[in-house]
Amino acid sequence: MKIGAKVLFDLKERGNMNKEKKRLEDFPIVKCVLGEKILCVQRQHLIKLIAPLVLRIIVVLSILFSLVFISPSIQQSLPFALNNSAFITYTILTILSTFFVIEIFSFMTWYYHFYIVTNKAIVHRHCFRIGGPYSEVVYGDKMHIQDITRSSSNIIYDFLKIQDIYIYFHEIERKEPFILKAPSDAQAIEDLLDLLQDNAAKERLKTNVI
Repeated sequence: MKIGAKVLFDLKERGNMNKEKKRLEDFPIVKCVLGEKILCVQRQHLIKLIAPLVLRIIVVLSILFSLVFISPSIQQSLPFALNNSAFITYTILTILSTFFVIEIFSFMTWYYHFYIVTNKAIVHRHCFRIGGPYSEVVYGDKMHIQDITRSSSNIIYDFLKIQDIYIYFHEIERKEPFILKAPSDAQAIEDLLDLLQDNAAKERLKTNVI
């Protein structure tokens, strides 16, 4: 029964990944060159969206509760007359409107932030930013991976197995590492990169033999 459930779960995950690839391939900003195939598409881990949301909810609730006690003193300092209920209503509406705008922006920022691995490149693409879209690409046939490491930025992330990926290249090709911050499955990306690296080494060996 457990094996059957695991198979169904794997098939579901594989189906979700295929749908994500198809959506990304249809996305006008992402263009694959001839012979290039998307192998892995990930966003940042969901905790990168949920943790700030929970913190902001706590802050908003704290402000709203404290508003009930300090509203009379604030109202007295206003240069215009405003009854207590109207002041509280306007303040709550302002706070909630600001909160929802921030959350919509945060969600869009997270949703359109991609880590992509193809058979030819590693791509970090951030499509929803105030400063405009951001894109960083490393092509595997032009740079040779020297080392891949994973590390968690804090104790909580370490407990939840949420890790950043650091991809190092030969210093002549690229001095700074290519960093993927808290992808949803760092282990899967590392395994895929190791596999691509092994395949590339085999292809180079065949070429040298010929």
